[in-house]
Amino acid sequence: MERGKRILLVEDMDIIRDVLSGFLESEGYQIEEARDGMEAIEKLNEKPFDVVITDIKMPRMDGISLLKEVRQFHPGTDVIVITAYNNRSPQTTLRLGAKAFVHKSCEVEAFINKIIDAIEKEGEEI
Repeated sequence: MERGKRILLVEDMDIIRDVLSGFLESEGYQIEEARDGMEAIEKLNEKPFDVVITDIKMPRMDGISLLKEVRQFHPGTDVIVITAYNNRSPQTTLRLGAKAFVHKSCEVEAFINKIIDAIEKEGEEI
């Protein structure tokens, strides 16, 4: 299936980044990766992306700071926030401009499907 959207995947954990990247590429998305928000900013300044998928808790620059930066300097880029922590408020993240908020799950296929739904649909907590 060729979806063609350019996605920047920002995740500090190698295994999660590798799994997400592999699944999304198999669905036809063009994936580039960054290990944290600072690296993501560098890539965003080099070329445009349709979507940024970012974890919240990362070194150097967290996902909320990255979300704010993308909204200010790359307003045409959608941001999907992912987290394993339940103490984050999805509503606050959505008010800051995230397209979707997705909780990480041990059910990898369900988690990937939620991310794909968020890429293709309008903003909502998933």
